[in-house]
Amino acid sequence: MKEIIRKIKTYFAYFKIKFLNEIQYKIAAIAGILTQFAWGAMYIMLYSAFLSDGGSDYTIPQMCTYIWLGQAFFALFNIWNLDNDILESARTGDIALELVKPVGLYLIWHAKTFGKKIASMLLRAIPIIIICSLPFLGDYRLMPPVSIGALALSIITLIFSVGIMLAFIMVMYTVIMRTITSQGIRTTFDLIYSFCSGGLIPIPFMPEPVVEILKFTPFYYMQNVSFNIYNGYISNPTEIVQIILLQIVWLIGLTLLGRYLLNKQLSKVIVQGG
Repeated sequence: MKEIIRKIKTYFAYFKIKFLNEIQYKIAAIAGILTQFAWGAMYIMLYSAFLSDGGSDYTIPQMCTYIWLGQAFFALFNIWNLDNDILESARTGDIALELVKPVGLYLIWHAKTFGKKIASMLLRAIPIIIICSLPFLGDYRLMPPVSIGALALSIITLIFSVGIMLAFIMVMYTVIMRTITSQGIRTTFDLIYSFCSGGLIPIPFMPEPVVEILKFTPFYYMQNVSFNIYNGYISNPTEIVQIILLQIVWLIGLTLLGRYLLNKQLSKVIVQGG
């Protein structure tokens, strides 16, 4: 028990350091908020035209709610925005400083990434949610949850979504360790992740065969399910229970995979220099 408490305290310490460091960049957050408003408005105009042709069973309010939630939590689920210190540590040899610490590298990287993302998200999400919920926007505003139960379930699935996303990022870190530069790997992972998780195109707009395939991947169970439970698009209790169970399975699976790959990679690490 003492060992578990020690690890939790260590994790929180790394999280706090990164959180406090990131929360200082308020000018960048303001620029990010304006960017999210611009992209959100553009997506709404684009997909409203798509819905007018009967291309999906999504309603306008559901679609707008999905997009505004996506923009509010963009910094949290954007895997391109990572901790550059982690990405550079293996290339520069700074990873040696982390390896001598009495804490697992997986735990350190996970805490740092989580702290950075939570800080970035908080600076943007609150203003976006408040402004986009204003009544004058009509059907194009961020609608309230369809019910208290839907809100609770969307929060539960959102927590698991964040866990799966972080586990996926940890797998990406281990792959990046094998390369000289992270650019190509990050681009590949980001494109796959953004499309398959509904970040570029909401999954309800995709053909049914594509959706069925995505259900066999971890990407379907990230922000897509959380936002669509919130807006009422996913409302079947049995389906929601299945989603939560599969989220847990993917979270455990990706975490174990990330730990295995990292330990395997660390056994081959050679730090040069003095």
